Amino acid sequence: MVLARSSGLTGSEDKDYAPFMEARTEKILLDQIRGGAVERFEDLVRFHSPSLLRLAVRLTGNRADAEEITQEAFLRFYSGIASFRGESRVGTWLYRTVTRLAIDYLRRERIRRRIFFFRRDEETPDPAEQVADPSSSPGEQVIMAETGRRLARLLGSMPPRQRAVFVLRHQEQMPLKEIAATLGLEEGTVKTHLHRAVTRLRRELADDKENAP
Repeated sequence: MVLARSSGLTGSEDKDYAPFMEARTEKILLDQIRGGAVERFEDLVRFHSPSLLRLAVRLTGNRADAEEITQEAFLRFYSGIASFRGESRVGTWLYRTVTRLAIDYLRRERIRRRIFFFRRDEETPDPAEQVADPSSSPGEQVIMAETGRRLARLLGSMPPRQRAVFVLRHQEQMPLKEIAATLGLEEGTVKTHLHRAVTRLRRELADDKENAP
């Protein structure tokens, strides 16, 4: 299975949160796949892989690991497609699986410094520098890159679940109710994790600014 870098199906790259294929189209594809047309599974992959890969990169901070996690999510869906009852949309199921796989990965490896804009090694480009606004001045781009690295260091010390809540809410624009369903938490617990993450980031970023030379 090869992850798609672009999709011939509309809608997959225009939404931040869990893109949904038209319900009728999704049902037809699932029926065809269950009927033996396994090549149609690639249509699902092409549609969903851009947003899933983006999410996994934001959670792990590394594209190679993100690709493995996204591949694993698709493989799990394919292996269980016969018993998939449609209680949720395919996009929701995949989003939830990628998030949980990423949290497990972060816990297992005890990753502390590979979230968001942190380089895996000196040879790996800093994503913060890659996504800097090209219209900004060189000085502004340096500030943006440094802010990204500072944020990465702070987020790197967060527990994986708290980190995931922050990513899903502030980067993926996911509603609190959906975050709760994705992580298997009460909505109040999600709010607590989010409040703690935001409060900690604001405090430590403010401290960094005050201690700057």
